[in-house]
Amino acid sequence: MADTTTNIIVVVLVIVMIVVTWIELRVMRRRSKSRKQRVATRPEELQDEAHNALVTTRAIASTLSERGGLGSDEVDSLLREAQMAYNRRNFRVALDLTKRAKDRLVTLRSEQAARGDLAKLGPAPAESAPEETTTKELLQKEYPPNLAQSRFAISVADASIETGAASGRDVAQARALLVTARARYDAQDYSAALSVARQAEKSAKGEAVAVAVPAVPAPVPAAPAGPAIATAPAAVSIGSACPSCGAPTKPDDTFCRKCGARVVLTNCPNCGASLLADDAFCRKCGTRVRR
Repeated sequence: MADTTTNIIVVVLVIVMIVVTWIELRVMRRRSKSRKQRVATRPEELQDEAHNALVTTRAIASTLSERGGLGSDEVDSLLREAQMAYNRRNFRVALDLTKRAKDRLVTLRSEQAARGDLAKLGPAPAESAPEETTTKELLQKEYPPNLAQSRFAISVADASIETGAASGRDVAQARALLVTARARYDAQDYSAALSVARQAEKSAKGEAVAVAVPAVPAPVPAAPAGPAIATAPAAVSIGSACPSCGAPTKPDDTFCRKCGARVVLTNCPNCGASLLADDAFCRKCGTRVRR
């Protein structure tokens, strides 16, 4: 009799466990279905993101094509495919194609910068009169050299810094270089702005950049009216303090007199003009700069 009771209890327990398991599976299936339904409502957010990415990338491609001569059939094809995917509501595909187009534009710009080419202009008409001013000559007269290139280099460096910061890379040096590049641009020193912006882009990508951050030279006050008096040029040194210990240095110092750290010239010792780290001669007076 005891064995029969035990068997009945065991059977009841097994039945109860089966029922509980079946109920839990039903509940889990309902939760999974509800989660899928919530995820299905996200395409509205993806739609806005894909639309904004398409508009932004088209604007960049148009600007580079018209002003920088960086037209690309590959980029145009990627944007067309992205638009088709967007129309079919494949927003993730549209975002991926748009990102590939933007990456291709950055690659084209980097290749052009490496070659050192100026922005390409359309060919002049074959039958134009020799005395007529061409579009290229007109642009060269109206805009200083490297103005457009430096402005674009600064924007690319800014984007590279944001990308590097998002990936956890140390971009402190790149940010400092970008600040200097913008200051040089505001001071209308477009060649220096272009050079420093390229250094900032390299630093943001994790490449080693051994360059001192130059500063914008202070404006020189106008000389008073009257006969010119020959005076010795003042040796203005932006880096008048040691970057390691802060001790004062002189323009002809190669090493700090206090801590022995190497001192990098940031100004010409002859005329005081601002120097870049890779300058071998002063661009203003031609004096050779020690390195």
